[in-house]
Amino acid sequence: MTGPGSALRPGLDRRTRRRALTLSAVTGATALFGLIDYDPLKLVPVNPVQAVVLLVLALIGFAGTMLGSRPILFGVGAVMIALGLIRLVTYGQAFGLIAGSVGTAALLTGLGMAFIGSMLVGDKPTPERRPTPIGPD
Repeated sequence: MTGPGSALRPGLDRRTRRRALTLSAVTGATALFGLIDYDPLKLVPVNPVQAVVLLVLALIGFAGTMLGSRPILFGVGAVMIALGLIRLVTYGQAFGLIAGSVGTAALLTGLGMAFIGSMLVGDKPTPERRPTPIGPD
């Protein structure tokens, strides 16, 4: 059941819920790695303000998943994309919240796209598989 209204229908199926929980966990782990002062864990430079914003967005994403609310998850993805694009447009300027590298912009935009993409994929039914015939026809 895909179509224009399918992304906003209530509830999440099991696969979509699993994808959203995984994305929330990855976002939270990224935020925690940004807060820990240990260089090998910092694959992408995330300043402490961004780490707190990511942690809050991860918690909102987790809550939206538990509530089965697609609009909340779309909102989390949209905020991440907006922050990433703002960071990319203002590259070379330091504004506190969005100060960072292009890697930070890529991280935020990528996580946001993953949140929205996981909702758009939806819960398409798996096509029925036929057994492969053995031998000549």
